[in-house]
Formats: sequence, structure tokens, C-alpha cells
Amino acid sequence: MPPNPNLNPMDEIRHRLRKEHQVLGYRREIGGGMVFYSRDGFWWSGKPIPYAQLDEWVGWKDRNRQHIFEFDIIRCKLDPDADDCLAAVLWEANRKRFVLKFWEEDVHFPLVMEGIQLFDERKLQVVSHLFLNPDLMHRLGVVE
Repeated sequence: MPPNPNLNPMDEIRHRLRKEHQVLGYRREIGGGMVFYSRDGFWWSGKPIPYAQLDEWVGWKDRNRQHIFEFDIIRCKLDPDADDCLAAVLWEANRKRFVLKFWEEDVHFPLVMEGIQLFDERKLQVVSHLFLNPDLMHRLGVVE
């Protein structure tokens, strides 16, 4: 079946559902009203999954087609000629945008600036989650 031309993919909102460091499932809202839940991100139903923390989807998938959420640890290149770096995906509340915080260089970059994507999502790779690394969260000053 061809894609529905009336449904804009940006009308989809996704969240990762957690309790502390354990991922319990996923939530997606389509078209501003239909809400579905899944334990594995593959099979979806309307049955809610109880959770304590909610991580927001940035709207991108990595090179392995894995959804990228806030608090993910990403492998990417800050400079095309440099080695791969690790960065945490964080929400910058004061500017209402997602950023990659590179801890080796102690800098952060927005994913999108003035409507321009600053990173090629096909070159990003989710390698872990910040919530699994409390020492790193503390070092970066991240509070959930």
C-alpha cells in the first residue's frame, strides 16, 4: 500500500518508556490523537505501558535505522577528517532544541539550526544510553 499523502511523518511523536535504567517499551502518537504502545517497537497496541521516565524521540533514525532518543549515546564525526567521537543526545530547554554534547571536546552542537540539519543521520550510530552510565551523567551535569 502506498504511503498516505495526507499524513506528514512529522505528525508522529515517539517516546521511549523507562523506569530508571530499564527500557519498558515505546509510545507513539500519530496524527495528534491516536496513541499506541509497544514493548519492542515492532508490535503496537492501544494498551498503555506503565513507566516512570519518558525520553523524547528526536525525529531521526541512525545508520542502523534505530530511532534516536534523548539520553542516547551516539558515535559520529564532529569533523569529517577526524576520528569518530562520542556524544550524548540532550534536550536544551532554554532554546527548545536537541543537541549533541561531546564530552571529549566539552562542546555541544544543535542537531538542527535555522531549519538546516547539521548532521547526516546516516552517519550517526546509537551505541548506548546515558541513563546506563550514571558517572557520565554526573560528569556532564545531566539531571533527568
